[in-house]
Amino acid sequence: MPSMKAIKRRRLTVKNISQITQAMNLVATSKLQRARANKTAVGRPVQATFDIVYNAVCDERALSQPFVAPRTVKKTAYVLITSNRGLCGGYNSNVCKALNAHSKQNGKDFLIIPVGTKGRDYFKRRNAELIDAPPPSETPNFTEAKDVGDKLVKMYEAGDIDEVYLVYTQFFTVLSLEPIIRKVLPLDPDYLRCIVGTNLKDGEEFEDLGFFAKPDPKPASSLNQEVEFESGIENVLRSLIPWYLSMYLYAAMASSALCEQAARMTSMDSATKNAGEIIEKLTLQFNRQRQSAITQEITEIVSGANALQ
Repeated sequence: MPSMKAIKRRRLTVKNISQITQAMNLVATSKLQRARANKTAVGRPVQATFDIVYNAVCDERALSQPFVAPRTVKKTAYVLITSNRGLCGGYNSNVCKALNAHSKQNGKDFLIIPVGTKGRDYFKRRNAELIDAPPPSETPNFTEAKDVGDKLVKMYEAGDIDEVYLVYTQFFTVLSLEPIIRKVLPLDPDYLRCIVGTNLKDGEEFEDLGFFAKPDPKPASSLNQEVEFESGIENVLRSLIPWYLSMYLYAAMASSALCEQAARMTSMDSATKNAGEIIEKLTLQFNRQRQSAITQEITEIVSGANALQ
């Protein structure tokens, strides 16, 4: 049984840890509000980007373009978005495990572009093929997303990769975070129609990416309007696809940043509560030992007094 001094020292240590986790919980709560506002702000531009891309790929001439035409898949690229720090529960491990399971099910040779040091370290230990990308800042910005998007465009045009998947975490509530994997390239008009959420065919459902809500149905007159591209569909797609990838990545990074803070807030709140329970148990154990020691001293004093009589 540990001594009273050891129990007191451990209780003080747990109390100090509890103060740290409580402070981290408050910091994560503050950052959560900013991350939520950032994710909300990017929703409308991303929605407009998907609308434009969908109108472009609906053109029959777009079906033969490099970013739309299907390929024989020899190599798959995964863009994995994780955090740079831990102490956020299963946030990082869940998204890494989802990618690992998808790659095995896909059965194709693959490489990973990790956006975040935790995902990079996870797959580096498993000897996966990695393409270095600079770790993102705590608050995602469009420049970081554009760098990754431009790299994907170059690799896809060069034939180094044949399809691209984006792996990130979708935010539902503070307690409900789900890792998801979505195909980015090549572009599929039918899939984009589900993302845009308008003019859905029978049996199709809105694909919620976590960036914007399902739009209201448009009038039939607006759905029948055709979009004309003066410079040619090839030039339009060449200019539009990098922007589309960058906006998609930026929105996914904003969603993942929000999920990271939510996971950290929940994790630190649980850690603080657990620390409080441990402190209560140690306090009870300390009081029992102190009471036992006092009782023993009184017994020794009484025994000594009786012996002198």
